[in-house]
Amino acid sequence: MGLPTGVHHLALATRDMKAQLAFFTQVVGMELEALYWMHGVENTVHAFLRLGDTCSLSFVQAPDMATIEPVIGVSHPGFSAGSVAPGAMQHLALSVPTEAELLALRDRLRSHGYWVAGPVNHNMCKSMYVQAPEGLILEFATAEGAIDVEQWIDPAVVAFCGITPAELEGFVRPPPFTSQGGKVPQPAPTTRPNFVFTGEWAPRGAVFFQLTDEQIAAALDSPTPPVPRRPAP
Repeated sequence: MGLPTGVHHLALATRDMKAQLAFFTQVVGMELEALYWMHGVENTVHAFLRLGDTCSLSFVQAPDMATIEPVIGVSHPGFSAGSVAPGAMQHLALSVPTEAELLALRDRLRSHGYWVAGPVNHNMCKSMYVQAPEGLILEFATAEGAIDVEQWIDPAVVAFCGITPAELEGFVRPPPFTSQGGKVPQPAPTTRPNFVFTGEWAPRGAVFFQLTDEQIAAALDSPTPPVPRRPAP
C-alpha cells in the first residue's frame, strides 16, 4: 500500500521551450499533450510530452533560467559517463519496446543529423545514446524483462558502498508499512532535507512551512484545465 508504481513525469529545466519541443516531437516523435502557465508560478511555462496515459516527459521554462549558465561537470555531464554535482541528473533514459523499434528510432535521429552511439548490449537492456538540446544526455533503452536481482547486485559494489548484509536485505525487500489513512502528523521541517526557497520566494518559505495540509491545498490547487472542453457536436 502506498508504493510508487511508475514515473508520472520528469521535469527538466529549459531556457528554450520551443527548441526542446521541436526536438522531442519532430526528431524523437513524441506527442505534445500539455503546454500552459505553471500553476502558481508567475511567467513560467510548463510542457508535457506523452510517454503513456499516466507518464510524461516535462519541461519548465522560467524567466531567470535564461541567465543561469550550465556548467559541464556540475550541472551537465557532457557525455554519458561524465560526472555532475550530487542531486543533478546524470542522464535521462527512455524506454523503447523492442530492439527493432530502437533501430528505427536511431534511423530517425540520424536522419535529422544527430550522432548516435549504440545500441550497446548491457544484458539488462540494450541502449543507445545521443545529446539532446541544452546538453541533455539522452539514452534510449529496450529490455526483454525484469532485472535479475541475483545477477545484478554485485557483492563487491555492496561492500564498496558500505552496505551491510542486513541493510541490503532491507533495500531488496523494504519493510511493510501500514497506512493510517493520511493521519500521520506533519514533522518539523528541519528533521529531514527540505525545500530551500531563494530569490523572491525566500520570504514565503517560513510561512509555507507553517501551513496545514488544507491551507496548502487551498493555496495551490488548480483543478481546472486552461482551455474549456469543447462541447460535443
